[in-house]
Amino acid sequence: MQTVNKTMDPQKTLQAMQNFQKENMKMEMTEEMMNDTLDDIFDESADEEESQDIVNQVLDEIGIEISGKMANAPATAKGLPAASTSKAGITDDEIERQLKALGVD
Repeated sequence: MQTVNKTMDPQKTLQAMQNFQKENMKMEMTEEMMNDTLDDIFDESADEEESQDIVNQVLDEIGIEISGKMANAPATAKGLPAASTSKAGITDDEIERQLKALGVD
């Protein structure tokens, strides 16, 4: 045991252990602060739902209905041809002829 005490200074070991405890406490406090911050951030999503409910309530009170009107909105503009229908009649030979006319081999 004496040889161990000679090679390892007990005072330095004690100081290292105290430094470890101090740093460990700092780490625990930092972790707790980070967890509290994350909890606050994730709890705010409930606030968004609550604010949306309030907005919907106000809109209901003044007689504006949004949810049902979007279902009746047209999905595409009428009278505009779809992109795939305008090019459907072109054959491979016609594309090759146009490429040759442009000088592309």
